Amino acid sequence: MKRTLLAIAIAAALPAGALAQDQAPQPRQHDRRAAMHERMCADLDAHLAARLAWVEAKVGPAQAQRAAWDEFARASRDAAAPMRELCAAGMQPAPRDDVAARLAERERRVSAMLESTRRMRAAVEKLLPALDEPQRKAFAENYEGQRARPLHGGHGGHYQHGPHHGHHHGPRGQGG
Repeated sequence: MKRTLLAIAIAAALPAGALAQDQAPQPRQHDRRAAMHERMCADLDAHLAARLAWVEAKVGPAQAQRAAWDEFARASRDAAAPMRELCAAGMQPAPRDDVAARLAERERRVSAMLESTRRMRAAVEKLLPALDEPQRKAFAENYEGQRARPLHGGHGGHYQHGPHHGHHHGPRGQGG
C-alpha cells in the first residue's frame, strides 16, 4: 500500500516538474530570428561554393558541357546577390508588439528569397538542356539536398542550404 501511494505521489510530481520547465521563459521570437539570420549569412558564399562543387562532382559535366556548367555556376553565384544584400543590411529585429514592423521584416526576407529563387530557376532552366538524361537525374538528386532548397542559400529554415548547412555535413546531411 505504501509503495502504491509513493508511486502515485512520484507520478503526480513528475508532470508538475515537467510543466514548470515548460513555463520557463523562452528566448524571444525575434532573438531566434536574429540568430537564424546570422547563421544563414555567416558562410553564404562558402555554402554555395561547396554545394556547386558537390553537384558538379555528381553531374560530371563533359568537356563539351563545360561552358554551360561554368555559366550555370556564375548564374548561381549571381542568384545569391539578393540574399547577400539582405545579409549586408543586417537584421534589426522588430519589437514583439510591432506587428507592422515584423511583417516588413518578413517581407524583406521573403522578397530576397523569391528574387534569388527566380534567378536560380532561370539558371537551372538554361543548364538542363545541355545535360544528358543521367546527368539531369544526378542534378535533380543532388541539387536540392534533403529538402527543396535552392543553391542560393536563402533561409527561413525552410529554404536552407542543403547538406552543407548547419549541423549537417557531407552528402545528404550525413556525418563526415
